[in-house]
Amino acid sequence: MSFNILDELLKQAELLTRKEQLALAVRLINKARLPEIQPLQWKDICGSVPCPALGEDAQNWVSRNRAESDSGREDAMTLR
Repeated sequence: MSFNILDELLKQAELLTRKEQLALAVRLINKARLPEIQPLQWKDICGSVPCPALGEDAQNWVSRNRAESDSGREDAMTLR
């Protein structure tokens, strides 16, 4: 964060009552105490699902879904 933004926030905080300033400080401190959430990386989950997942081989799933998709397109073309 740039110091310009921080200065602007401090100026706005000066407009608050003392009670509001303390409430803001508590919220900021509590937020800062929360653990930082790291984005999930593919390498962290890769291989975590047992094979075959849901009882079906991945290549069979891909082949079946492609066939169903092709069939759906063919059906849509015949209806035109």
